[in-house]
Amino acid sequence: MNENPVNPAADSGQTSNACVNDKNYWYDRLHKDFQSMQRIPVFNLDSWCKTKLFQLLMNIAPSPRTPPEITKEKVPGFGVFYHPKSCEYKERPPAALLWIHGGGRVVGACDSSDNIKHCQHLCKELDMPVLSACYRLAPKHPFPAALDDLVEAYKWLVDRLQSDAIDDMKQQPISIVVAGESAGGGLAAELCQKLLDEQQQSSSERSLPLPAAQLLIYPMLDDRTCLDLQHDNLPSHLLWNNKSNMYGWSSYFSPNHKPGDEIIPNYMSASRRKDLSNLPPAYIFCGTLDLFLNECRDYAQRLEEHGVPVEYDELVGGFHGMLSLGDGKDSVVRMWENLLAFGKKYLKDP
Repeated sequence: MNENPVNPAADSGQTSNACVNDKNYWYDRLHKDFQSMQRIPVFNLDSWCKTKLFQLLMNIAPSPRTPPEITKEKVPGFGVFYHPKSCEYKERPPAALLWIHGGGRVVGACDSSDNIKHCQHLCKELDMPVLSACYRLAPKHPFPAALDDLVEAYKWLVDRLQSDAIDDMKQQPISIVVAGESAGGGLAAELCQKLLDEQQQSSSERSLPLPAAQLLIYPMLDDRTCLDLQHDNLPSHLLWNNKSNMYGWSSYFSPNHKPGDEIIPNYMSASRRKDLSNLPPAYIFCGTLDLFLNECRDYAQRLEEHGVPVEYDELVGGFHGMLSLGDGKDSVVRMWENLLAFGKKYLKDP
């Protein structure tokens, strides 16, 4: 496992045994790139009303313009499809990236301002199509609605790559990388697990191709984190705290399960899977101030123990949501570079 902390000596602050009330607790531990930023918000998205208000605020944010070198298509029922306007990608073996947005499984949208930026960046740097997938949200649509939608989006992307490829490329293997941040990273991991099992259980040659790699940015992997009482002794984590985490997982699990249940359905929480062998190579990024730090470390270690190629990238002083709130900062730029390099390594023709 390739671990790349920027400052290993810094205090992550994740394991305090005494109750801490210092309002600057997390800010004092921020990476130097973020210390000049204005206050990073702490959201308590612990009710339906609060998530609806948050979604409204997201919806009114101005959308960035589409660069002239990229074509953007809305695909009803599946998401937003970005592809290079030059169409040279059609003359190469079919390859693309499936992007899954975050939002704690209870908020978010495939066409929000931040996700448009991310997908345009990925499309430009990889010079290949990107599908920003839409999926139904809890609590109105609990598990397995989101995962079912993502499987259908993946199928759509496979079909689109096959139809777009020139005749000489139509018989070439399809290469798709799945990626996502926060809840989207967790869903990407669960999607890989489901696709692997379906491929191994299928006798048909028309089974879906397994993703070439999974790129997980501070992924929401383990429902049991919201039951970890040590977080009650700390100030609320920046942007996404454990109250929000409990609401997100509880909404996703309802009505038949609750976080921490000993037995839950397959693919409901990625970290619950015992056998991680044969899953796609994984890039996992997390900051040391992130609520998901321990579950990201654990998942990366377990993947490696099961023989999966893993690059685990950890930023000391990084926080949840830094990909958007820290856009343009040196550490965020380096994260994108590492993520893209890993993805290109496993694509057939980057």
